[in-house]
Order: sequence, then structure tokens, then C-alpha cells
Amino acid sequence: MLGIMLAGGPAPSAAQNPAPSAMPQALADTRVYDIPAGPLSAVLTRYASEAGVFLVGASELAAGKQSPGVRGRHSVSGGLSAILAGTGLRAESSSPGRYVLREAGAVSELAPVTVTGTAFQESATGPVQGFVATRSAVGTKTDTPILETPQSVSVVGRDALETQGTLNVANGLRYTAGMGAAAYSNGDGNAYDTFTMRGFVVSNGGLLLDGMRLHYNVLDAPVEVYGLERVEVLRGPASMLYGQSGPSGVVNLVSKRPSTEARHEIEVTGGTNDRRQVATDHTGALNDTGTLSYRLTGLLRESGTFVDNGRDDRSFLAPSLTWQPSAATSLTVLASYQKSKGTYYMGLPYSGTVRPNPLGEPSRDTNLGDPRHDYWNSTSKSIGYVLDHAFNESVKLRQSVRYGESALRYGYLFHAAGGGDLPGNRVVARQSVRRLDDTSQLGADTNLSTRWQGLGGEHTTLLGFDYGRSHSDTFNYRGSAPATDLFSPVSGVPGVPSVMALRNSDKVRFEQLGVYAQQQSKFLDRWVVTLSGRQDWAENRALSRVSGLRQKQRDNAFTGRVGLTYLAPRGIAPYVSYATSFEPVGGVTYDGTPFRPTKGEQVEAGIKWQPPGSETLVTLAAYHLTQQNLPTLHPDQVAFPNGRVQTGEVTSKGVELEAATHLTRSLRLRGALTFNHSEITESNVPGEVGRRQPDTPARMASLWVDYRLPDAWVPGLLAGGGVRYVAGTHDGPNLVKTDGYTVYDAMLGYQVQNWKFTLNLMNVFDKRYLSSCYAFACYYGQPRTAMLTANYAW
Repeated sequence: MLGIMLAGGPAPSAAQNPAPSAMPQALADTRVYDIPAGPLSAVLTRYASEAGVFLVGASELAAGKQSPGVRGRHSVSGGLSAILAGTGLRAESSSPGRYVLREAGAVSELAPVTVTGTAFQESATGPVQGFVATRSAVGTKTDTPILETPQSVSVVGRDALETQGTLNVANGLRYTAGMGAAAYSNGDGNAYDTFTMRGFVVSNGGLLLDGMRLHYNVLDAPVEVYGLERVEVLRGPASMLYGQSGPSGVVNLVSKRPSTEARHEIEVTGGTNDRRQVATDHTGALNDTGTLSYRLTGLLRESGTFVDNGRDDRSFLAPSLTWQPSAATSLTVLASYQKSKGTYYMGLPYSGTVRPNPLGEPSRDTNLGDPRHDYWNSTSKSIGYVLDHAFNESVKLRQSVRYGESALRYGYLFHAAGGGDLPGNRVVARQSVRRLDDTSQLGADTNLSTRWQGLGGEHTTLLGFDYGRSHSDTFNYRGSAPATDLFSPVSGVPGVPSVMALRNSDKVRFEQLGVYAQQQSKFLDRWVVTLSGRQDWAENRALSRVSGLRQKQRDNAFTGRVGLTYLAPRGIAPYVSYATSFEPVGGVTYDGTPFRPTKGEQVEAGIKWQPPGSETLVTLAAYHLTQQNLPTLHPDQVAFPNGRVQTGEVTSKGVELEAATHLTRSLRLRGALTFNHSEITESNVPGEVGRRQPDTPARMASLWVDYRLPDAWVPGLLAGGGVRYVAGTHDGPNLVKTDGYTVYDAMLGYQVQNWKFTLNLMNVFDKRYLSSCYAFACYYGQPRTAMLTANYAW
């Protein structure tokens, strides 16, 4: 029987041949190996993994044979010759990256060997096999092993998102180190995408789609998780690659892309809160040569939420097309359209939630708004392309361009109860708000990378520039609304004005241009030096229709990173890095001087472990992070009432441990442990120094395990479960703190032929807990939620 002996990556066919610059470096260069003697099949398996080659042949050829192993510096073919010495076998190259195992006396004219399976080669933008990713571009803008990136990187692939029953992007990161749901900014996570990371809310510039900034206003529109291949997290400053962003890091969402391998699926989901959803995904080649391939992903959903009268409805369509006329050139066009109809979860007053109320606690599903006036509806559409062209095996050009438009229409009644007791312990004052946002944005990123040897090492040099522009138009209205009862809210009451006062209306144009360079150098196959630098120019023009005031602000900043990684034996990689960030700030100081951008600085040290040939990645990281130039009150408020200066500072430090592994072919694990201490360290506001950052737990821990039962027991059955612990968090002024909580998740999956059935349960024991409190509103966490999905794939 013929079969795959081992695979460091799939052997490309003529129609699917990757660009030369994407081929494993070992195909063109020599490298050092240290593989001891042992059974031939085991030695070959490890060698293929390290060399990045694909080897096929009759499995019985290696049976019972021993190999002397291989040590020292070898080319790919030289290493194979050393491994096969004395075995009576040889490895013959059949195409770049592909080798066929034959008897030493065999000749090429023998009957061809047929591969009866496929092997997996991960790329920075492609699928993740199981829970363990090995490569990512989020930390370098190049296809780089995570082990060689000198910052903490997490990747949540499609498999993990599906297995754990993901509701939205924030929900998909709940088993990731250092990540919080930012409930005080985003309610239940359905209205838009924002998170906390390393003590800070991830800013507008911290959410990326396919490596480019997604929004200039975080409220623009949420991202549909079904359209994503992977979610990547780079913790710590990232301005040296992506321009203005906060100090905590970025989250990169990677879209599903076309494949020449035909795959089709349709799935139907039903669940708690009358959730009804149908989704479908199709991809494959459009011609016999494979130069054209497509992907079409779509979804329709109608659903309530755990809050009374809440909605989470959506329609989503994402077509894409790849044209690959040669091995050197690839053009992928990506488009999307999404319409969401939802409501914003405004939370409940402090009284009865985080503070005692003599009448007890309100119901978790209490909605203090009104269904006639509460809505959060958004529409977004975009089109763009990714162009890759390899001039030769060393030099590669990439250009990404995307244009998008979004519209947001929302309104709701929100409570203005404050942090004290309620009249009669139950009467909640309310106000009404309406807002209309229209945004358009254009982004373009072009870079040239080259791989070269010299100066005693192997190098990748990246040079590039990007441009971003956005236009936004906002109308924000406020008005009065009648009070309601905390324990028995009444809907449909009169008194909400049909015409409200225009509180603010702004027309904003933003532009950013950045030039960046990066040098990745590997010496002695062990030491990896990463140097990154970027210069940005940003301009913001704003017109207030209410005041008639026009503002124009220009900022520029240089940011950078220095990183060192040591690739020790057995897949151990200690690293250290220093990185900076910047982010423009609107407003002026006490004397009318425009605010300077905030500045972030981080020192991070850690160790990563990925045993060769294994499906394991463990990252332990410690960091010290500061953000400076934050606005605070002028120390002399008598002479300068309400005047501000930029002497504020926030410091965040902590330790994170994250692991993903396939312990066996059937047993998989994801786990994370987070310790964080973030506080205001400089401020002119009395009592503010020492305050903890809101919605930032000091401790978090999570563990997910799933197990595929042996076929002898129940064929196709997968069972899994997880536990998540989150310590209590403070509100903004640190007046209150929520209790910590522990919740459990579970799943049960069954696959038979083309069918797969999955039952997901979140918060299995229906734990009642507050996820955060802020601005005198508290937010309950997700109650027990069940989803049953039937998926048919062919």
C-alpha cells in the first residue's frame, strides 16, 4: 500500500505551485540538523518537519530499517542521503519540495508512486490544523514562525472557533491569555467589536482585517465570525508595523480565502433565545488548470438575546476570487456585504446589582429601554484585493487595498440613575439618544521583501509604506424620557419626544501615511534579531455643525521595535523585546496647544516552546507597559479652570501563560493563565493615582479539553469542556468592584460520513455574575446558552 511517509508541507502541483519566495528556505539553503539514530520512519518524519519537505513512497520500504540519523550542516538532498546511508534506499526529487523514496537500484522509469493522502502546510493567512498554529504574519508582516516572533502571539483558528461555539469576535477570544470582553464598552459583544488587553481597551486602530486597519470608528460595524479563517492577537505595541494604535496590541481578523481544493458546506443552527441561523461556504477551482478559484460564504440569522426584546439579526455575504496565472503571481479579490439589526445592552444601575437594594436584585434579562425606541442597526460593505508577485526566489512584492463604507443607525433609552440609591429603591431616571453615522474609508499597504544571505546569517528585509483615509459624518441627538421601574419596567409608554435636540454633529476627515522598514536576521541557525522602525504622518480635520468650530491637527511620530530570540534545541525559544506605540489625541492644552500623541512603551521577555515535529505551542511572557502623554487637569485650576496638560500616565505589568497542544491524535487542549496589575501612575486629579484600570481583572485562567472517542467505542464522537475564571474588576473611578466568577462550557459533537452535529453549551450551570460595572451601569454575563448545529459538507 502506498502512503505518505511524512510531510513538512504539501508538494505543489503545477497549478498550485506557490510563489518561489513562499517556498521553505531549506529548499534553497543548507541548515544544521541534530537528529540522532533511530527507526528510519521516525528519523524521516522528524527530518521532513525540520526541512519542510514532502516525502512519499511505499510504507513497507522503511519498515524494520534503522537510520544513522543526521548531524551538522546539510542541503536537503545531502541530509536525506545521510539518513538513508546503509538502508539500501534513496530519495529522488520529483518536483520542488517533493521527494520519492525508492530502492537504491530502482530507476526513474519505474511505475509512478501515487500519493493516497494529503499533507498540511500552514501559511500565515491560511487554515490552522486543529488548535495549534505555527506561523503568523501579525507580528512581522511576513510569513514567520511564531517561535521566531519576539512578542507574544496567539492564533485562534477556525477549528477552535467552531468547536467552542463562538457567538462574536470577543466571545471567540475567551480562552486567550490577556484578553477581556470589555463589557463596559460593548455590552454583550454583539453590537460592535472591542476588547481589553493588557490593561487597556483595544483602540479604534487596534482592530485589523487581513493586516489592514478595519475601522476609524470602532462603532462602525461588527465582524461576522463565520467569514473568518483565523483570529490573531499580537500583544504589546504594534505601531512599528501598523501605525497609530494603543499600547496593548492589535487583533487581526483573517478572512476565508479561495482554494483550488473543492469544499462545500451548509449548516443550520438553532438555540437559546430563539436563535435560528443558516450558513454556507463554498470554494474550489473554476477551470481545469486551477489558475482561477473562488470562495462564497454567506449567512442569515434571526435571534434574540438574553435581554428582553434584544435582537441579534444578520445577513452576510462574502464572495472572493483568486487568479494565479503563474507560480510567481497571485491576485485575490475580497468583497463583503453585511447588514445587522440589533440592540445595545445598556446594563442595569448599581443599586440592586453591585450595591445592595432592600427590594433585592433585578432579573438578569431586565431591559430598561423600550422596544419602540431601542435599535442598533448597521450596514457595511467593502471590496479590495491582495496582490502577491515574486520577482525571483528571494524578492517578493505584496500590495493590499480595501475600500469600505458603513452606516450606523442607533437609538435607545438609557438609565441615568447614577451610583446612589434609587427613589423608592426602584425608580430609574432615563434619557433618550439617537445617532446616525456614515463612514467611508480607503486603505492601501505596499511592501517589498527580500531574502538574502551574508554577514554570517540569513536575512529577510522588508520595506513598505501604507496610506489610510476616512470620512465620517455623525449626528447625535439627546432628549428626555420618562422614568421606569427597575423591577417592573413598562414598555410602550408615551413621553419620548419624536424631535430631540442636536447634541453634536461632526464631519471628520482623517489621513495617515506611514513608511516602515524591518530586518529579520538569523545567525548560526540559532539567534534571530528583529529590528523594526516606522515614521507616520497623520492629519485630522473636523467640523462641528453645532459650534461651527473647525479644527485641524497634524501629528507625526517614529515608533520601533528591537527583538532578540534564541532558538535553543528541542524547540525552546527564549526572547526579549522593546517596542513603542503612538496614538493621536483630540483636544488642546490649557494654552490652546493641540495635544501631542500618547506614547506607549513596552519591555517584554518570555520563552516559547514548540518541540520539533509536535503539535504544541507554549508561550510564557512577562511585560512592563506604560502609556504616557495622557491628558489630565492642570495643577493650577484656579488660574486655569478646566485646563488640561499631558502629564498623565498608566502603567500595566503582568505575566501570561498560554498553551495549545494535541496531546494525542484524539486529545486536544487549550489553556491560559493571566496575571495583570494596571493602574494610573501619574495624574493631577486628586485621588486618581493608584486607581486600577476599569474592566481589567488581576487574574484570569481558562482551560479547554476535548477528546475524540476511539472508533471501537463510538465512531465519530467528540466531547469537550472548558472552565473559565475571571477575578473581579473595578469601575472607572474605583467606587465599586465586581465579584470574581467561574463558569463552565461544554460541547458534544458527532460526525458520520458527510454529516456533523455539534451541541455547544456556554455557562453550563447558569452562573449569575456581573461581567463589569462602569459609568453607573453594571452588565450581567451571558446566562446558560445552548446551540445545536447540523453541518453537511461535501
